Amino acid sequence: MIVVKQLMDHCHRFFGSQGDLYQSEDADILVAVYPATRKRGWWTYATLELHKMGATEYLAYSYQFEQRMITHLARIAAQVIRQWESQSTRLESGSVFSLGDTIVEKSVLNHMVLTPAYYEEAGLEYYTNGKDVIRFMMLHAIADSEAKFLEQYGLIALQEWLAHSGVDSLNVTRTPAI
Repeated sequence: MIVVKQLMDHCHRFFGSQGDLYQSEDADILVAVYPATRKRGWWTYATLELHKMGATEYLAYSYQFEQRMITHLARIAAQVIRQWESQSTRLESGSVFSLGDTIVEKSVLNHMVLTPAYYEEAGLEYYTNGKDVIRFMMLHAIADSEAKFLEQYGLIALQEWLAHSGVDSLNVTRTPAI
């Protein structure tokens, strides 16, 4: 629990707000939710206990508080835990998770792709307490068509396509670019 508190403090320093803790039945992990601030106009959802399985925590974002984001993050955490327990490998950039449902109501986005924490200030992406080194990675909501494009052409091609199309990847109700 000490590392969880340290991670919460680390996130608080970067996000500028205190996180509220949630626990989901989908995975036995804690998720901290940091509200939007004037400096950061989006809500941030952070896993806090996945570092035990591969030294990585996951971040997800939305412009409004969405309870379903907590559920989806916990379900992704459960997939990460299963992979760690069966293969002792951590997931890397470009890994795709099927949500089984849309990310939020009135959205067609039903997958999430893992990337480095692009939207964060330098220094957030790694935390160390002198013993543990924990990486933070970001999950972007994408549509089925975008997940298929990613599978066929790779993460860099998808990122270039989304950037060229002017996609705001924090907008979880956006229309697919592909």
